[in-house]
Amino acid sequence: MPASPEANTPGASLPPYLAALWGMEPRLAPMQPSPNEADVPPRPILSGIDPRVLHLPLHATFAQEDAWRQAAASHAAAHWRFGGPPIPRGKLKPVQQALLGVLEDARVEWLALQALPGLRGLWLPFHEGSGAAQGSGFDALLGRLARTLLDPAHIDPHPWVAKARAVFFEADGQTPALHTPEAVRQAASLLGADIGQMRLPFNVRTYRVHAAYRDDNSHLWQADDDLPPSDTPLEGGQGASAQPDDAAGAPMVLPASPSPRDSGPPQEAEAPVAVYPEWDRVIGRYRPAWCQVFSPRLAETTAASSVPVTPSRLVQALAGLQGAAMLTGSRAREGDELHFGALVETRIARHLRQPPDPRIYRRVSRPAPPLAVLLLLDASASTAHRGPDADAPLLDEIRHAALGAGTALQTLGHRAALWAFASNGRQSIDMPCLKHWDEPVHAPAVARRMAALHSAGSTRLGAVLRHAMAVCAADAVRCPGWHRVIVFVTDGEPHDIDVPNPTYLGADLRRAAMEARQRGMVVRALVLPPGKPEALARLLGPGSCAPLPCASDLARRLPGLLAGLG
Repeated sequence: MPASPEANTPGASLPPYLAALWGMEPRLAPMQPSPNEADVPPRPILSGIDPRVLHLPLHATFAQEDAWRQAAASHAAAHWRFGGPPIPRGKLKPVQQALLGVLEDARVEWLALQALPGLRGLWLPFHEGSGAAQGSGFDALLGRLARTLLDPAHIDPHPWVAKARAVFFEADGQTPALHTPEAVRQAASLLGADIGQMRLPFNVRTYRVHAAYRDDNSHLWQADDDLPPSDTPLEGGQGASAQPDDAAGAPMVLPASPSPRDSGPPQEAEAPVAVYPEWDRVIGRYRPAWCQVFSPRLAETTAASSVPVTPSRLVQALAGLQGAAMLTGSRAREGDELHFGALVETRIARHLRQPPDPRIYRRVSRPAPPLAVLLLLDASASTAHRGPDADAPLLDEIRHAALGAGTALQTLGHRAALWAFASNGRQSIDMPCLKHWDEPVHAPAVARRMAALHSAGSTRLGAVLRHAMAVCAADAVRCPGWHRVIVFVTDGEPHDIDVPNPTYLGADLRRAAMEARQRGMVVRALVLPPGKPEALARLLGPGSCAPLPCASDLARRLPGLLAGLG
C-alpha cells in the first residue's frame, strides 16, 4: 500500500508528537511567506478555535529544521493549554503590546516546563549562539529579556532587563510571579512606561517576535477592525486573521479529563484565568498545572444590597493598626529630634558647672507600612444554611460584614479587595472578584456583585490561596510598599468532591501557606461555626486563626487578628 502524501510532508510527525505530550492533536497548515517580506525570517501563526490550527512556514530554513518544528509546536501547545482567550488592546501602546507578548510567551512556557522540564532544552538553543539578541535597541532588549526569562541561570547586565526579570520572578529568581493574564498586562504597562522614558524607538511594522520558533502573537488579541489585515497568506483566508476551513484536516483531540465547564460549544467555553500546581503529600512533589481557577463575571442583579453602616468600634479598633508617627518620651544619645526638656536641663547643668546628660535626643516611632487586605469570602454550599440564631443565610451575613470591614479599612487609608471562592473539583474553582483594590466599597457595581453571589460547591483552599497570592503580587507591581495580608472568612476546612482523602487538601493548604510566607505575605482566617479554628491553624500556622461566633462579630475579631501587622 503506498504511503499517503501527508506522510512525507514536513511536520507530519507533529500531531502525534503533541498528542503524546499534551493529549491534543491540532491541525497543521502550510503558510506561504508574504511577498512583501521575502527576506524576513518566517514566524509560525496560531489561529482558529475548533479546530485550532498551527500555520508553519513552507520554506523555513534552519540548521535543525525538525527541532525548530518541534519547538514551534510545543510553544503553540503551551499557549493552547495555559493561555487565555484573546484580549482587547484597549489603551496599550504598541511597545506595551510587544512587551505583553514576550511576558505571556514566558508565562505559558514556564507553566509547560512545570509539567515537562525537558522542553527548556528544546527552546533554549534558539535564544543562544547565533540566535541570541544583540544590541540595546528595543527589539534587541525584548530578545534579551526573552532569553533571561527562559533561562534563570543567564544574567543579563542591562538594567531594564534586570528590572523586568525582577518583575517576572519572585525574590528567589526562580519562581514566576505573574500567574494571570491580568498580572502580565499590568507588568507590560509598567515596563513599557520605562521604555518610553528611555526614548527608545519602535517600528511595529518591522518588529518580529524573538526566537524563531515562537509565533507572531497575533492570537493574543481580539480582532480590531481599525487595523489593516495581515498580508501573510494563510490557508483558508487572505491574512493572519482568517479562519481555517473546519472541514479539512483532523480535529484537535481534547484532554481526556475535560473541565465541567467544557460542555457546550467550544467557541463559548470559558478559559481559566490561571492554572496552579497542587502539592501531593503522598508522592512528595507538586502535581503541575493541576488546578484551574476561573473568575466568572457575576450576573449583576437589580436588587443590589446596600452597603452597611460601618460600626464605629470597628473603625476605632482598626485605627490602631495604622498609627501616625509619634515621638517617644525617652531620651537617647542619638535620635530623630532634639529633646527640649533635655536641652533645658543641659543649660541648667552648664550654669551650675555640672556635666550635662549627653542624652539630648528622642526617637520618632515610625508606623509600619499600611495594609493591603484581601478578604476571601467562603461561598461554598454550607454558607446557604442559617445559623441557630440567624434570620438569614450565613452568606448574607458574611457579605454584609465584609462590606463593613472593607469600608473601615478604606476609611483609614488601608487598601482592601473582596473576592469569593467555591470549587467543584480541581478543574472548576470559581473566584469572582467582588471589589477591586481601587474600587470604592460603596460603588453600586460592588453592591450588585455582592447581591448576585450565591452558595455552591466546596472549599479547595490551597488553590484559592495561590490565586489570592497572585492577585496580591499583581497589585504589588502597580502599588508597591503595602503590607500584604490575605484573610479567609470561612466556616470549614479544605474539602472538594474529587478528593476522598481528607488529609490531601490540608497538606496542600499547609504548603500554600508556606509559599505565602516565602513571598512576604501574611495569611489569616476567621472561622465561623461549625468550623474549628484550631484545625485550620494547624495548616496556616500558629496565631493565624480566630473564631468568629457569627459574622456580625467581625467588627470585634478582625482588629485582633490583624494586630501587629500595621
